[in-house]
Amino acid sequence: MRLARVLGLLIVASLSAAPNPQSQIYRNQEFGIAVPVPNGALLCAYPGKHDHGPTFLLGLATAERCRDIQRDRYVTIFASYNAADVTKKLHDFLKWECETPCGRPPGSLLIAGLPTEAARVNRPGGWLDVIVVTRAGKPDPAFDPSAPLINYDLRLHTQTRYLDEDLHTFRTVLRTVRLSPTK
Repeated sequence: MRLARVLGLLIVASLSAAPNPQSQIYRNQEFGIAVPVPNGALLCAYPGKHDHGPTFLLGLATAERCRDIQRDRYVTIFASYNAADVTKKLHDFLKWECETPCGRPPGSLLIAGLPTEAARVNRPGGWLDVIVVTRAGKPDPAFDPSAPLINYDLRLHTQTRYLDEDLHTFRTVLRTVRLSPTK
């Protein structure tokens, strides 16, 4: 009897320690993005459009809501080639992404091993964006040999009442994302 209990506990412990076989990883070869889909988030797919990065809907999301994400909370990663004069410096890229004056961001928003800058932008109706920008990839000697080739805008779009909860998910994305473009 005692042996059966011990074996039962070992089986339960090994099952709970096993990796989740249903965890999904978003990958984008062109921009070198690999990131696990956060727990409780829905990965939105955009068939037929050029894939610049993932969007993860937060909260009670359904695939139909992916068509109009501005009304929902989400985390997104948008990658683009660094070809605009306005984004030669990382700080200028951040100011460009803010669209309005950048505010002070929450703390601890960075991507290990990459230079990052962050900001908070308050939006109408209690909405806000937390933005983290970085760069990676080999420089393009035809453009600016001192600037990496790809710009990354990682963004949390949420409401003030969900900020603490959604920041946890956003920090998980920042901690687990891998940016390694081959170009």
